[in-house]
Amino acid sequence: MPMNDEDLQWLVRQIVATAELLGQEIKPGAAALLAEDLSSFDRATLAAAMHRVRSEHSGRLTPKVILDRIDEVLGRPAGNEAWALASQALDERATVVWTAEMEEAWAVAQPLAAACDMVGARMAFLAAYERLMRTAREQRLPVNIRVSMGWDTEGRHQALEQAEKRGTLSPALAATFRQALPPPETAAQPAINPVALLAGRAEPTRGASPALRGRLAELRADLASRTQVASEARSRHAETQRQDFAERKRQAQEQVDQRLAAQVKGGAR
Repeated sequence: MPMNDEDLQWLVRQIVATAELLGQEIKPGAAALLAEDLSSFDRATLAAAMHRVRSEHSGRLTPKVILDRIDEVLGRPAGNEAWALASQALDERATVVWTAEMEEAWAVAQPLAAACDMVGARMAFLAAYERLMRTAREQRLPVNIRVSMGWDTEGRHQALEQAEKRGTLSPALAATFRQALPPPETAAQPAINPVALLAGRAEPTRGASPALRGRLAELRADLASRTQVASEARSRHAETQRQDFAERKRQAQEQVDQRLAAQVKGGAR
């Protein structure tokens, strides 16, 4: 909802006073123009953002400085904090509470992170995140909080609690996400690592259907077959290398013997 004239006058005074506290003089026309650009945000959000500027910022007052604080107030973290949160998604056990922009930026960075190129992944994430944040600002998009559920059931509740403490999730929104979690008796059961399940180090729950157990048996047999094939391929490769080394050693020894024989023959003359 656009601000009324009284709110706009209040915002102009906030901008002028904040700039003065930062040792900067801003003309009324420039302050009015900046206030007009920010007028699509509600007064409570702007008040909190301007308070953060005065408390945390020490340089010149620019539109970006205010917009960065608005993003933080609305629940959109800055780039480095966003990366720290999003990179948790590399662990499939972890539940990640993030914004739509963080999720989309992670989709760009994830292939690099999966390849263990964390430096490249971080650079790709930050570039994509900044672009998405710019679009969100220009279009004044509301913050869209999403939850990516990991398979660690205990970690799901902890992630929601931490997001609520950070202010990312409101109590009402956190309660909504909790309702989507399994019931306590189900959530209390230890989560099974899919890798352990396939490797035969864990078994499906007693309620698993025969079809699921049959499919698991097929996957285990396929995994065992693939493992056997890979092991045989490695053995053949090692044997080939051994034979090649033995042949090169034989040839080298043969050359040495020929040279020695030639020297002995030459000496005999």
